[in-house]
Amino acid sequence: MNDSPFKTFGQQVLITLIAGLVCGGSLLAGVARADDDKATPSGRSAGGRGCSTASQPLPTEVPALILLTPNQQPGQTASTRPSFAWFVRDAAAVPLEFRLYERQQNNRFKLVTEIKGDRFKSSPGIMVLSLGDIATELTVGKRYRWQVELVCNPGRPSGNLFAESEFEVVSLQPALKTQLDHAQDPLAQANLFAQADLWYDALETTLGPMSHQTQLQHLRLSLLRQVSTNTVEQQLLQNSTIHPIQK
Repeated sequence: MNDSPFKTFGQQVLITLIAGLVCGGSLLAGVARADDDKATPSGRSAGGRGCSTASQPLPTEVPALILLTPNQQPGQTASTRPSFAWFVRDAAAVPLEFRLYERQQNNRFKLVTEIKGDRFKSSPGIMVLSLGDIATELTVGKRYRWQVELVCNPGRPSGNLFAESEFEVVSLQPALKTQLDHAQDPLAQANLFAQADLWYDALETTLGPMSHQTQLQHLRLSLLRQVSTNTVEQQLLQNSTIHPIQK
């Protein structure tokens, strides 16, 4: 049995390879060390493959799953109930799983929230999940890790696609709170968040109900440039349909 709280593709492959070579106790000990890795997750699924078996050409230089998170991690939010967004490349609707973990003092991570189900499926473009009342409030001063999984084949978990990233919940400074309270519109709020390096809050505002406004679109594009690593990704993200997830 896998004791590690993270289900990463590499870990699953490792488990498959060594399961027949070691006893149960040794296997558990090896897996338990996996979440001690202090490397920051990339926010991208590995390789160019996706879940789709369709014959249409795909931009395989672009990962099938990209979490919308800044290249320089961890990003920050002042919200204790933040929203999360990710890009899905392929058109095939496949089951999704979302997990949120809290970093503990020993650098291990504890599962806070898991969302999955028959109605929780992928859509091509940018998907937006708001925690809202789904999960308990997060703690200011804590670091968290979030993970999205595309379940390509429920009977073959090792073939699923994963991406994960980290963020910090920080306190909202009094001066910024005053400015936000006096902000006239979402664009003004988003700009204030961006200037304060509250990346998740800025992106959430640009993906909200007024996301069609031209100036908000320009600010969103500026934030998405911090996610993309090449012009093909940038174009795909820029032209993506936004899908708010209804839970």
